[in-house]
Amino acid sequence: MDFDQISRSLLPLLGGKENIASAAHCATRLRLVLVDDALADQQAIGKIDGVKGCFRNAGQMQIIFGTGVV
Repeated sequence: MDFDQISRSLLPLLGGKENIASAAHCATRLRLVLVDDALADQQAIGKIDGVKGCFRNAGQMQIIFGTGVV
């Protein structure tokens, strides 16, 4: 998995670095609080190689990568 390529692909689809208010992670997911959720393209994020899923929950954008990746 090319982590640099994934991050380069994710950033514009999240609305740019200015749109990320905070970031955290667990064992399987990247959890982001966005300034403006409408700027994020959730469907396109879900199509990035290495991303297993993407959804919004409790004010967070959660991007699933899987165990041992995050």
